Amino acid sequence: MTIAEDLQAFGSLDVVQADVSLWVFKKRPVTGQANPFTAVSVLMSNTLRDQLKELVVGYQRSHTYAEDYNLLAQPGEDGFLSVPREDTLFPNLQALVDQPLEECLVSDIRRLNNAAGYVLRLRHAELIVYCIKKTNQDWGTRKKKDVMNIFFTGGGLDILENPSFSISRQFDFFVAGDHVLMTSKPAFESLLSHKESYEDAYEELKQEQGFAAAISDMAPLDAFVGKNSTQLRRMTVIKARGYYRNPNYLARLRQVNASRGWGIQFDDQGRIVPTAEKMRDILHVLLDHRLHSELSDNQYDVPSTSPVGR
Repeated sequence: MTIAEDLQAFGSLDVVQADVSLWVFKKRPVTGQANPFTAVSVLMSNTLRDQLKELVVGYQRSHTYAEDYNLLAQPGEDGFLSVPREDTLFPNLQALVDQPLEECLVSDIRRLNNAAGYVLRLRHAELIVYCIKKTNQDWGTRKKKDVMNIFFTGGGLDILENPSFSISRQFDFFVAGDHVLMTSKPAFESLLSHKESYEDAYEELKQEQGFAAAISDMAPLDAFVGKNSTQLRRMTVIKARGYYRNPNYLARLRQVNASRGWGIQFDDQGRIVPTAEKMRDILHVLLDHRLHSELSDNQYDVPSTSPVGR
């Protein structure tokens, strides 16, 4: 099936009439052939079921197009990014949530602790749509020793004896047919291990001859980037734009750095010398995100537009 066909299938699902189940899953490191996910099914009240269905209907109405996923793309407010399901870890998770609900019902609330996310599985006729959300810091069933969970009732406050947690009014991505349709790229990459693609791109960048000719020492860069998703994305953009491959760009960088007093250091071969205190500046100039306003004569690091010294 094409992306267009699967998007149409997602939009045509009769959510109101669909059979529904809720699954909470955990994730462990991807190693060998073992399934990195475990999952349990959870019973829902009619109120919770209907509200979750209503959320899906909202996405059907508001998200009307899908574009191909790549490491630099971002989803629009009314559209999805899409990637083939088989290119992700989702089939491993699907194998668990396609099991009979009754055979996997959770019996111990501790099984819900440290969950990575949950799946709302909808089926009507032969069409199945999976709605996935990554859990956040509001998801927690453990009682905390230094706080009491309370709620308002009858004009006053009372203690909530049973552990509680929050379910979001959003979903991060959906799976319909042969495609993942995502609204939150970071959540998709985290749950289905696509962050590894950024790590691979960064390793390829460091091996590139042009980048090695522009940077004198990779160790400070490694220390700064680490496993941070934001920095890994920035390095991927740097690789895609490739300004460091242009000798004229680097020559101009040395001139402007000196005239503007940015303090970026260069060695005798004209290579950038990474230092911890100037690493953010180095990434901004490699991204070409340091701009000069002809109106105010200020310089800005975009998109945050933070003014820097002249």
